[in-house]
Amino acid sequence: MRFFIKNAIRDSDIETIRSELEKIRKRESLDILTLTDENGQVIVRMRNSSVNGDNQSQDELVSRVLSDGEIVAGTVIVPSEELIKEGAGLAEQAYIKFIPTPKAKPSLETEQTSGMMIKAAAPVFGYEGSLIGVLYGGILLNRNYKVVDRIKETVYEEVKYKGKDIGTATIFQGDLRVSTNVKAEDGSRAIGTRVSEEVYEQVLIKGLPWIDRAFVVTDWYKTAYEPIKDVSGRVVGILYVGTLEKPFVDMAKSIFLFFLVIVFVSTLLASVFALILAGVVSRPLTHMLNATTKLSEGNLGYKVNIETGTMELNMLAASFNNMSSRLDERERSLKISNEKLAVLNNTYIDLVSFVSHELKGILGSTIVNAYSVRDGFFGVLNSRQRKALDSVTKNLDRLAGTVKKFLNLSRIEKGELGLNRTEVCLREDVFNTSLETFARKIVEKQMEIINNIQPQLKVNCDIDLLLIVANNLVDNAINYGFEKGKVILNSKDLGERVQIEVYNDSRPIREEEKARLFRRFSRLDVHEQKRIKGTGLGLFVAKEIIAKHGGDIWVEPKENGNSFIFQIEKAL
Repeated sequence: MRFFIKNAIRDSDIETIRSELEKIRKRESLDILTLTDENGQVIVRMRNSSVNGDNQSQDELVSRVLSDGEIVAGTVIVPSEELIKEGAGLAEQAYIKFIPTPKAKPSLETEQTSGMMIKAAAPVFGYEGSLIGVLYGGILLNRNYKVVDRIKETVYEEVKYKGKDIGTATIFQGDLRVSTNVKAEDGSRAIGTRVSEEVYEQVLIKGLPWIDRAFVVTDWYKTAYEPIKDVSGRVVGILYVGTLEKPFVDMAKSIFLFFLVIVFVSTLLASVFALILAGVVSRPLTHMLNATTKLSEGNLGYKVNIETGTMELNMLAASFNNMSSRLDERERSLKISNEKLAVLNNTYIDLVSFVSHELKGILGSTIVNAYSVRDGFFGVLNSRQRKALDSVTKNLDRLAGTVKKFLNLSRIEKGELGLNRTEVCLREDVFNTSLETFARKIVEKQMEIINNIQPQLKVNCDIDLLLIVANNLVDNAINYGFEKGKVILNSKDLGERVQIEVYNDSRPIREEEKARLFRRFSRLDVHEQKRIKGTGLGLFVAKEIIAKHGGDIWVEPKENGNSFIFQIEKAL
């Protein structure tokens, strides 16, 4: 826990606590952030400063932290009276009136006042190691569309079919839809509707997934419902993802119609030939007609005897046999295509299952637990155990980073890298945040960080995208820098532009290696690259982001290291 909280609790400095915690709440977009003392009595609420002094020791997460002294996180249901305590507008955001829903389980309830929240609580330890408080925060899921929209973007990448999103996601509190990107007939988000009684029994009562075809508001979907459980294992809600069925149905119809056209044309040609040659070659044409009938009955690949005694009929028979073979090949091709479509459909279902489990916080809790075990929160480790857990945590961090890089690459390749420009302070909002992200790596490599970026420099940029650039450059500087070396951040005010330089002590990059640095999937064939895992995407993504901002990025080798430099337009 940060030193300012320890000092402020010790000195009863409420203003310092409030000021610093408010920065954290805004940066992390938390709906609540509250600090209690060692007995669970509230010291300060960030969203409602007028209410404090009440005791939260009966809260399930706070109670666990007070008894175990360990971080705990999960999905919880928060009553209306607690939402009112925590912040203005939260109870109103959570309130949802039930909308009559066909096939839903009968209920006498007409409204819901409690809210579903992703909540975490962490112990605050004093300098002597004793528990001096609990810090807890959370994000209210009711009417929080960022979460479900991010799920949809991650899984379906904004793909549409005839103006409709091909995929949707929904969070249910109990059986009530509280956050969704499913649209009602009037175009609004369809919150307030409920799941069917069949899904209710399977997921909420039995705690099992439910995967099947379902009609959602206006369309049929391939759907998956996964139970959401609280920290005690109770089922408190449902995560739903669905894939629009219509694209697959329309494709099957198109293939079927195409097949019918082929059969119709073949039959028509055979009939025309039969009429033209009827009186002259009745017997061969009878055979041909029979063959056409077999073809229309689905016996593709059927062949006729081309030795008829008439050159023209021989040619016709050969053409018919060729057409029959091609139709047989086309049918096999269509069959393979149908099989691929079936595999694709199964892949979507598997992906839905994967995302459902991801959203239950497995990866997040795995990372937290791995670090907690590695750092000795659950007991002292021997050197072999710590070494193994070091490898686990590094691989988990690398997995998270790799996923982010491939998602960014996808956005770039599809031309979906949009900018949401705001005025941003480069030192405070971007590079201080990045340095804090990699603080553990810096300590592990015993590196000296020198941040010379001018505090007053501001730019108009997309802060999320610029953070990707900063994180990539700082992470590379740490990874490829010498142990106990320096990482120096410098800035220059160039009038209409701002220049940022990230330097590290390392092996200077050779001139012939420069051109490869900013290519996708390209990595230098040197000892450091073999030691450090990577995708070869980071600098490519950074270059595309800087270019999107109208700027430039390049590398300048120095005598004892390398500087990565970029320029972007300064805020007016």
